[in-house]
Amino acid sequence: MGTTAASAATASPRWLVSRAFDLTWFFGGGVLSLIVLALYFAGAPIVALWWIWLLAFDGPHIGAAFTRTYFDAEEWRRRPALLLTSLLTFAVGPVFLALTVATGSQDPFLLFLAFATFYGYYHVVRQHYGFVALYNTINRDWSARTLDQVTLYVGCWAPYAYFLLTHPRARELMRLRIGHLTAVESLAAYTLVAVWLAAIGFFALHQIRRGPNPRNPKTPYLLATVLLYGLIYFAIARFEPVYGASQGPDQDFLLLSIVIVIFHNVQYVGLVWFHNRNRYADRTGHGLAGLVNRAPLMFLGACGLFSVGVYFTFACSTGVFPSCQWFTGSSALGPVTVNQIGLCLWWGLAMNHYYLDQKIWRIRGDEELKRSLRLA
Repeated sequence: MGTTAASAATASPRWLVSRAFDLTWFFGGGVLSLIVLALYFAGAPIVALWWIWLLAFDGPHIGAAFTRTYFDAEEWRRRPALLLTSLLTFAVGPVFLALTVATGSQDPFLLFLAFATFYGYYHVVRQHYGFVALYNTINRDWSARTLDQVTLYVGCWAPYAYFLLTHPRARELMRLRIGHLTAVESLAAYTLVAVWLAAIGFFALHQIRRGPNPRNPKTPYLLATVLLYGLIYFAIARFEPVYGASQGPDQDFLLLSIVIVIFHNVQYVGLVWFHNRNRYADRTGHGLAGLVNRAPLMFLGACGLFSVGVYFTFACSTGVFPSCQWFTGSSALGPVTVNQIGLCLWWGLAMNHYYLDQKIWRIRGDEELKRSLRLA
């Protein structure tokens, strides 16, 4: 064992913010996923749970990203090209919609929706690895970087692939044969489970060999994340669709959407507030960002206003989410429906968030970000 690894194993753990803050915001979302599962199986209506999640967690986390990008006058001076080109995500859906009209087939637009969904899952998994990397950085523990990557990515992607391969509704969307799996598909499903177990087992064995008590919080964080994803996709997914009146794929997986993404939502809001508190405190020249980040309640209030205003409007305009389906049956521009335009706006906003996040959280070479995250 190298000096760096040895010192990391014996030193006091370093948290990104503090023990209480990290456990609440960076670990707590995983606990909230389990609470949602408990509420659902105790009889809570899935539609109520879904809208509470969407408006109280998912919408605010996208609004939080705006408080440190589009709201920040300094960001507009620093990297205007990024902020402007990121808006091109709103053009992706209309391009595929135009192809749908030109070909007379719904396949191009369905491909767009599939891509956007896949991009969303990729975004969530990447954030989980981002936290692993942050904990390694602050604890100066880079001895097992490759193992961390393999464990996290296998731990999250193998269960997801298993779900896509085995769930009847997912198979229908992927245009696989409905009914029993073929022999090859069954072998692939069992292999995915075995690979997932092997990845977790190898990671756990490595931690045991390092010593009796490795002190880097990334270890319990990583294990909790991959175990949660395994529980959701190997076990909980079997109950979907839990919404009895489901009319399509957007309503088929309401429970999965909540329990996967709420973990990410809570983490993101906590991380953005920590960043904003450090960056905008007692500083001028940031425009609206300086105003909305003066206090936690102002920050959360801005995120909430975005959620109930913009996010709720976009969600209802899609016409695919239960209990709020505006413009259903309406059409515009001939074969293009208002709801398809709503879906373009909805996913354009989501992909704008995904794309911006790939750029604004890169620590390497960004001294301003390092200072704001107290890594410098």
